Amino acid sequence: MLKKKLIHVAAIGYVILLAIGSLAKINHQSTFDIKYEDKIVHFLAYAMLCFLVFLSLYLKGINKSLTYAALFSIIFGIILELLQSLTPHTRVSEGLDVVANTLGILVMVAFLSWKKQTLVKKLQTFM
Repeated sequence: MLKKKLIHVAAIGYVILLAIGSLAKINHQSTFDIKYEDKIVHFLAYAMLCFLVFLSLYLKGINKSLTYAALFSIIFGIILELLQSLTPHTRVSEGLDVVANTLGILVMVAFLSWKKQTLVKKLQTFM
């Protein structure tokens, strides 16, 4: 029971941290010189969001938890990008960020669809 709550708290905490990180003013000084670093971060962040939301919904016994996790993640990403466009002095809204977010989510959905049975068995032994 405690482990389930921990996963729910992790999912909610990640949503909050992602929102704060997306809307807060930052001075971006990359330590790496990687082309499209920002898009890679978006891809990974939203893949992780989809994964955590899926786990949380699945453990709550919600049918179609993967579909709902994907929809939530995509809509959440779009809303954050729209909010960034309303705060032009702190952050910049980019359409390619939404594309990177969505690609990360879709890759996670494909992975979870492929490995869902294995993941479910491991979750059952973990819980």
